[in-house]
Amino acid sequence: MPKVVKKEATKVSKRGAKNEEVKQKKKKRAKKDPNAPKNPLSAYLLFCNDHRDDVKTKNPEASFGAIGRMLGDLWRGCSDAQKAPYNAKHEKAKAKYAVEKAAYDAKKAGSDDDDEEDEDEESD
Repeated sequence: MPKVVKKEATKVSKRGAKNEEVKQKKKKRAKKDPNAPKNPLSAYLLFCNDHRDDVKTKNPEASFGAIGRMLGDLWRGCSDAQKAPYNAKHEKAKAKYAVEKAAYDAKKAGSDDDDEEDEDEESD
């Protein structure tokens, strides 16, 4: 009769198994280029930047989250006419960003092409 060899069962906790799955699923993101242009602020964020100090002075005991809720309530209570200057600032910033982004992409594409040409010349 052949010998039966039993394998030792290794215990892995559920938490340990999940951590292994998560580690396998995570993909490394490409690092952001610090020279890339930054996205423009939205109309709401421009509004918040203008009104945050007023809200803080009126409610000095308010927490960070409470101030955010108050600013959100103020924004929702504004009419379209009151929001118009912030929307205009946003559109202007958005147009400026588009120009900067196009210039950045062109410069980046140009530098990538130069690198490829240099590699081709070296191989000859």
